[in-house]
Amino acid sequence: MTRIKKSYIVLLCLVFPAILAGCTQNDILYEADYNVTLDPSNTYYAGEPVRFNISGEIDNLLFYSGEPGSEYRYRDRYEVPMEAVKSATLTLDIFPQYGAIGDGLDIYYTNTFAGLNRNDADADKALLKSLEESFAAGDMQGWTEVEWVEKSGSITTVTIDVTEMKDNFVLAFHWHPGGDPAKDIQRTYSVRGELNTEIEGIGTATTDLGEFLVTTVMMNDERENPYATENAEGNIRFDDSNYDIKFQGVAAGKLDYSLDGWCVSFPQAFNSIPNDKGVVIKNMQNYMSTYEYTYDEPGTYNAVFVGRNANYLGTNEKVKELSIIIMDKLYFGDDEEGTGSGATE
Repeated sequence: MTRIKKSYIVLLCLVFPAILAGCTQNDILYEADYNVTLDPSNTYYAGEPVRFNISGEIDNLLFYSGEPGSEYRYRDRYEVPMEAVKSATLTLDIFPQYGAIGDGLDIYYTNTFAGLNRNDADADKALLKSLEESFAAGDMQGWTEVEWVEKSGSITTVTIDVTEMKDNFVLAFHWHPGGDPAKDIQRTYSVRGELNTEIEGIGTATTDLGEFLVTTVMMNDERENPYATENAEGNIRFDDSNYDIKFQGVAAGKLDYSLDGWCVSFPQAFNSIPNDKGVVIKNMQNYMSTYEYTYDEPGTYNAVFVGRNANYLGTNEKVKELSIIIMDKLYFGDDEEGTGSGATE
């Protein structure tokens, strides 16, 4: 049996398209051949749309505006130098409910903890028990306890400067409602929060407490799997739409033991950031000859278009960059007809 190489088939498709009607454009990887120019009608004022004219053949087109968070040069940047982190502030809202005030939620943070094992429950329980005993004896081992005043049915807000923790931050909650489980309600604590990090050249990055990676460990021997979580009473829950973490207590007599659980975040560095992303403005399903984008602030922006053709043979990509100067209209009075000239390709 004679075998015909795929490269020969592609060549036949190019030379004899009428003969080989079965060939399709998917058998050929076309060059990303397109161009982007600035429309002559552009005024280049903040708040007014900039129109880009698009010509040529391209399957997919990605746009980076050049604004913070959408800069092509930072498409593969996932962290900044640690010295660029200028400040970090953690804010927590803590809402105790049901039962008597009992100081049943302790909160700690550190930058000296390597994290839990997460695969060896006995080892993690032993480590947490050791920490608890050390804390009770006044040996904080590099941890700091968050000071907060528990109030019945009222939210307590605490704000903590954690800038010094920026290289290896760990947050831990120890939930231990206490009391007599046969007679006392085991208290519920709902917590929400956010970490605001000020990064030089980027601005403020906000991370919700719900975005933290955490490990929960129930210390009670009655729990077959200490790591297991369940959206039910007597558990550490993550299903509340108003709070990031809920330490859900139980009514008196529902359990014959006092709940004891930890929620510990993975160690994290504050210099980790999301990479800058572009916006897909064209795909194979839509035709596009123009694209408009509005810059709200004056400044110089490096707008970048990434055109890409791709199929099973591979990918062909072409990048088109345009430098755009956006002016503040206030500096030019009320002249609606004025035209900026600060754009270059």
